[in-house]
Order: sequence, then C-alpha cells, then structure tokens
Amino acid sequence: MKILTKIYLVALLLVVCSKISAQITYQQFTIGAGAGAATAYAGADLPQTKAAFYAGACYYPVPVFNFGLEAQSGTLSGMPAPGSHDLKNFSNSYKTLILDANLYLGVFFNGQQNGFLNFIRNFYGGVGYGVMFDNIDNVNLANPGTTNNLTNTLKVISFKSGYEFNILKNSDNEPLLKADLSTRLYYVNGKGLDGYYERFAKSHSFYTCYAIGLKYTFVMKTSYTKGYKKYD
Repeated sequence: MKILTKIYLVALLLVVCSKISAQITYQQFTIGAGAGAATAYAGADLPQTKAAFYAGACYYPVPVFNFGLEAQSGTLSGMPAPGSHDLKNFSNSYKTLILDANLYLGVFFNGQQNGFLNFIRNFYGGVGYGVMFDNIDNVNLANPGTTNNLTNTLKVISFKSGYEFNILKNSDNEPLLKADLSTRLYYVNGKGLDGYYERFAKSHSFYTCYAIGLKYTFVMKTSYTKGYKKYD
C-alpha cells in the first residue's frame, strides 16, 4: 500500500508539473484586501463571531498557482454559557502574518472548451504558516471581579479554500480586478489564544474566518513569451 501511495503521489506531481510548464507564458502579481467574520474555538463555552480584516500580496508564476504574504487583524472572543461553572470570558485583539501557497483546480484540466470546467477551475485550496500576535483581556478566574490583560505570540498553520474570478479586465483582455471568496481554518499551536494557561487548558486551539476580498492585478510580460497567451 505504501508503494502504491508513493507511485500515485509521484504520478500526480508529474501531471501537475507538466500542466504548469505548459502554461508558463506570463505571470501575475496582485495586491488586495478584504473583510470577514472570525470565530475562535478556544476555552470559552460560547464562541463569538467578530469582524476581521486582511491585506496581502500574491505572486502567480502561472495562473493556476500562487504564493503570497497576508496580514490579518481582528477580534476573537468567547463568553460563558448562562449558568455555567466555567467563567472563561475573553477578548483577543489579534494580528497575524502568514505566508501561504494555493493551487487551483485548473491545474488538472483545460476548461476553455467546456463551460462547467471553465467555471470550477477557479476553485482553489492552500496551506500556510505564520505568527499570531495577541493582546488579550480576560476575566480572572480566581477573582471574577477583575480583568487580566496580557500579550503573547503563537504559531499558526492555515488551511484555506475558496473561489477566485475576474470581475474586470483591461483592453488586452488581461485580468485587472479579481474577487476572492474564501473559507479559512487556523490551527493555533500552543496555549493562550484565550489568555488562559491553567493546567487543563488545551495545547492548541482553532479559529475560522469567512472572507470576501478584492485583488488588483499587475500582468508581467517577459521577453521569452513570444507566444503570449491571453487570459480567459
């Protein structure tokens, strides 16, 4: 089974590489920003959904793959359930900086001759790694009448899926403005997303973010792209 798995992965890698090499006739660079709703699943009974904002830059060596740097800022919070013995109540004004890479479904096929494939090729998935900077106010469990304030830094692994499409093109039929709809899951490594470090606190936590954003696109043409391909 392990041998078959390795063969499959190698075959898949060869297919991806061949698809990418066949399309490497232009590059894109984008800058963009967006907003969404973030929810923390940490130690509190009732996760609260709060606003989050992001800005970032991406480089597309080919249309079906990109890597980028993103900064995100927002609030994560939670509160106790009515009548609960667990009094955890926190508000985390956080900032993250994440480097990620994303692969689009279009790497596996040419959707230009098929309407359905042309639509789904813009779905993508990706992973990233970064740092989270937290500024937390929480209720002191030993003395519920007082509030603690603390800061910490945690490592974050991100998982992202979404759909990206052009909403505006220039006179050369090249992308100018893109819309990006995404769902993100963040694995936070270490205690302290909620500011609590008690004995039974979990060694990790999660938060999610559902976001919508815009990307302004720059198309970079190089001297070797004699057979320059237009965008769809």
